[in-house]
Amino acid sequence: MKRIFNPMLFLMANTPDVERNMELLTSLLQTAADSVKNIKNGFDNFNATMIKVAEGMPGSHLNQNKPAGPAEPAAHPKVPTEPAHEFDPAPSIQMPDEEV
Repeated sequence: MKRIFNPMLFLMANTPDVERNMELLTSLLQTAADSVKNIKNGFDNFNATMIKVAEGMPGSHLNQNKPAGPAEPAAHPKVPTEPAHEFDPAPSIQMPDEEV
């Protein structure tokens, strides 16, 4: 990478107003770096917020019981008790017997 920058730095050193151009380039690079940091922080905050919202929703897969850890023995897992819903099958259609 140094081979790429050496000719560019040499050409920049021989141009007029090189200090002003370097200040512009430095401010441009600093602005780009700050923008990337802000975007990354925004994505991280959005992800953390969405996980909190998903954990708070009923029926969320994130809200299910987690595997037993060292504080809780694995032999007695806590099973959520919900009332069983009755299954109501769809009505069946009976065809009349064909007579010949």
